[in-house]
Amino acid sequence: MTAQSVHVPNAMQHYDSQTDLALQQFKGRLSENRAARAQEMCERASEMAQQRLAAILSGGQLRPTGAPVGAGQAGGHLLAEEGAEDPEHPVSNCAGQPLQLQHALAGLVDRDGLDAMVSALTDGGRDSDVRRLTELRHETVSSEWLWALDPRAPASLEPDAYVAAVRLRLGASFATEPLLCRACRGTLDPSGYHAFCCAPGESTRGHNDVRDCLFDLARLADSTAEREVLGLLDAAPGLRPADVLTSAASPGLTSALDVGVASPDAANAGADCAEAMRVRKRATYARFLPALLAEGVEYRPLVWSCWGREHPDTTAALTQLARQAARRRGASDYRPLLRRARARIGAAIARRAAGMLRACMPTQLRE
Repeated sequence: MTAQSVHVPNAMQHYDSQTDLALQQFKGRLSENRAARAQEMCERASEMAQQRLAAILSGGQLRPTGAPVGAGQAGGHLLAEEGAEDPEHPVSNCAGQPLQLQHALAGLVDRDGLDAMVSALTDGGRDSDVRRLTELRHETVSSEWLWALDPRAPASLEPDAYVAAVRLRLGASFATEPLLCRACRGTLDPSGYHAFCCAPGESTRGHNDVRDCLFDLARLADSTAEREVLGLLDAAPGLRPADVLTSAASPGLTSALDVGVASPDAANAGADCAEAMRVRKRATYARFLPALLAEGVEYRPLVWSCWGREHPDTTAALTQLARQAARRRGASDYRPLLRRARARIGAAIARRAAGMLRACMPTQLRE
């Protein structure tokens, strides 16, 4: 501007002072830890902006060059992940993309608002809602089914199931007062949380959908993977501990993966419903575990909460399967395979929730 005889005295100082004031006001709305995080984000964004400006002025490259392989190289930009064009989609912030400062700062505000909401619900004695939010905010919960509106998408839900699953996720009431559960003749609360502990038919159907998603990932990693295997022990030929039997989940062992979906509102859920179910499953097969291990078979319960949170053992098994599948396919990065598997499992769990609620709702309201 100065070179073109347009001189604004102290323009940059004025701009910087306004920006600093805005940042201080923004940080004042946040908790101490998140205010410090906001400061770090802005400083990092400033450094990156300076680097981009220097690259532009020197005529250099804004992105690293190289062979079309590997993270961060040219090949990483040939084809964007599905959904990356939507700034609200979970993959829009995936590794390798430029920092989106506005989106990151808005995330800090959202998390502060969520903390305040949880505190208000806790003070109001709404424990089921607190448990729902605690489960949903976990990093392993896949929300991609919310964007899968195309019926041909692998993680898509049927329209009626989609509406019910979204309402359950939001904690929206389905009635103004408790109802008579059609499945067990017990009490169905207005928010529908009782359904996660009822409707055995839909629960089993949803369990099988999750099993099939796990099996599809296992087959990518191990072409010999099998479902619902009988006869693992001669002493107990009817024993069926494996929803999925595969050699790709644990090095040197064959893993009998047993799928489970648990509700934090169940009577025996404890502080962690997924861990409580894992312990129960192992107790069920406890007397057979030494004999299975002697045959080279490791029994591994893989448990999700009914909101999609993974137990740490589940996360470890899925990650190992995705890594092995990526190696077999010659892919440099296992994370896209893991993300797609989680998206399908998340959709199966959401569909299961909608089906269980539909089975519990009185007929006239369900229609």
